[in-house]
Amino acid sequence: MNTSMKSNPPVQHKVIKNLIEAHSWLGLIISPLLFLVFWAGAVTLFHDEVAQWAITPHHPVDNTQVDIPLATLVEQKLAEYPVDYNGRFRINMPTELVPYYIFYLDVIGAQSPSDSHSMAILVDPKSGDTVAGKDDFYLSQFIYHLHYNLDLPGGSYLIGMVALIFLFALVSGIFIHARKLLKHFFLYRVDKQRRDKLLDLHTVVGVMTIPFTLMYALSGLILNLAIVFQLAFVVFIYQGDRQALFNDAGFNRTTELRSETPLDMDNAFNLIEQTQQKPNFELRNIIFHHYGAENALVQVRGTDTASFAQRDEVTYRVQDGSVINKVNADNYNVFRQGRDVLVSLHFSNFAGVDIRILYFILAMAISAMIVAGNMLWLDKRRVQRQSSPRSIAIVTGMTIGGCGGIIVATAVGFLCERLLPATLYGRSEWLVGCFVASLLAVMLCSLKVNDIKRHISKLLLLTSSILIITIVADWLLFPEQILALWQNGYHGVIGVQIGMGLMVAVCIFTAVKLTTTNQTARLENAITVN
Repeated sequence: MNTSMKSNPPVQHKVIKNLIEAHSWLGLIISPLLFLVFWAGAVTLFHDEVAQWAITPHHPVDNTQVDIPLATLVEQKLAEYPVDYNGRFRINMPTELVPYYIFYLDVIGAQSPSDSHSMAILVDPKSGDTVAGKDDFYLSQFIYHLHYNLDLPGGSYLIGMVALIFLFALVSGIFIHARKLLKHFFLYRVDKQRRDKLLDLHTVVGVMTIPFTLMYALSGLILNLAIVFQLAFVVFIYQGDRQALFNDAGFNRTTELRSETPLDMDNAFNLIEQTQQKPNFELRNIIFHHYGAENALVQVRGTDTASFAQRDEVTYRVQDGSVINKVNADNYNVFRQGRDVLVSLHFSNFAGVDIRILYFILAMAISAMIVAGNMLWLDKRRVQRQSSPRSIAIVTGMTIGGCGGIIVATAVGFLCERLLPATLYGRSEWLVGCFVASLLAVMLCSLKVNDIKRHISKLLLLTSSILIITIVADWLLFPEQILALWQNGYHGVIGVQIGMGLMVAVCIFTAVKLTTTNQTARLENAITVN
């Protein structure tokens, strides 16, 4: 009995040691992508504000004019473009932040009817003009794509795997610090060595953000690897009926062929207006199936403002106004409700801007935690004689260059979004190219760095300079438009400028702090040597 009791501590110590090794190596492997996910996710929290900042100075909406009736607007756009009526098209409604209709259309190619492709356009609700293609101002969408699929084919599965590994890192971190979790909850040793400060920063941020990070890891895992869960549901719950699963999940599509008999669509817009007048209903988008045909359907979708993460959706047959399908709080669906709750929690669209600011701060703190974890690994490897200088250089370049490069590249993206001409052909490709080029440039410059703190300071000051130039360019190019937008209630442009200004202040403060610390350390070393 005594022997077993004596052998337990070494076994426990070995388990913790193995967890630390797994936590360190797995965290190191996924750190660049994980940093990108949280950094891009933090910016994506203000997706619509960034979109307003990018678009409205070029194409301001005059609120003194009356909205064109939706029926008139739809007929006008369908006459302008060679729409493929065999499918469906969707219209996103204007919002307080993005004051344009967004039309998603399938159009027939000029060469042959079979050569059809999708397009999305922004339409001014006051004038009816097509102001731009949806992807002409691509920054907000690009950062959002980086967050969930790296803007690459199959990237969502890669991010899903990163979320899975991140979940393991969280659980292993909890086990590693379990005994000291409460005792050292707020411990940050400012008067100790650099390694102690980094360890405390990594641990304190990790502990304080556990509920937030667990929510993000689980929701991101489920949303990005949904195909895995779909396969399990199809096999075990839906008895192989994949379409039934999609119907419950809200991805059901009509399989009817388009009727050759024409139909006047006035009743469709009457049905939309009736649905829009319902209490606690906020209209989000409309989907038309077989527009102008006898078997036309209109799907009206919105949110129930009186409930949490509740989506209301009703599909009408236009000819007689009969309800084909309906989803609301009374028609409860566990599968769809669960997905909507996850989406609401993940994107914090269930409350006001204060919650999004809190999410933003937490996401930035986790980004700092990721960098601190990598720096701990580097400090540990540098004191080990068997460590390869090449491997240390690669990890340094990956950490400082990758993470720092993402910050610089984001600032470059904002500058390009403001300075690139709105009519430039392939504008979105130019923006993505500038982002990637600046990221690669910083990574290459970070491969051989002797003074890490000095290098980080330079990157932060470079980011600050780019953001300052962006703010100045705003006021030089669009001073009257920005002021007019503010007076008309569109505060997103100046709000984004304030956000950039705060980021400039943080970057400059951090750069000065790092420089001061570095100079103090050098002075102490010189005194010690003498």
